Amino acid sequence: MLPRRTLGITLAGAALLAGCANAQTGGAMAGGAAAGGPAELRASALQGGMFLMQSAELGIQKATRADVKRFAQFEAAEQQSIVQAMQIAGQPAMQMPLPAQKATMLQSLQAASGTEFDRMFVQAQTMGHQEALQVYSAIQNSSAAPTTDRVIATLAVTTIREHLVLLQLLG
Repeated sequence: MLPRRTLGITLAGAALLAGCANAQTGGAMAGGAAAGGPAELRASALQGGMFLMQSAELGIQKATRADVKRFAQFEAAEQQSIVQAMQIAGQPAMQMPLPAQKATMLQSLQAASGTEFDRMFVQAQTMGHQEALQVYSAIQNSSAAPTTDRVIATLAVTTIREHLVLLQLLG
């Protein structure tokens, strides 16, 4: 059984990302700022979740600090629950290519080890969560976004802010 907070954000994320199945994809992040219509914002949210998941999986394998490893486990479980909720809802878990910057970050994390890995992991997760906060805030404030997307974004913004606090404590 998922904790209530995790279940809420999982279902919220699944509902938002399920919209990606019918959305046209496009670049929603330009210079770190969220931009674009609802479909582009949904696609950006999906890409961001993929990056957070893939970097969390590396954190589980490579983190040397126990608190960093715990955060990585928590983040991976949360991202996996979103995929599970999508599958339960009958939506395919879409695979989208990561932007070059994020792919490069993942390669750097794969090459790092020890305390350097821990430092880089916290930085990558912080950057990913900051971008997610921009995307979900843009969805939340967009009059063009469907009401369900805006409700989901409202739930996501709270959780992302909590994660940023945890990451600041890890840094």
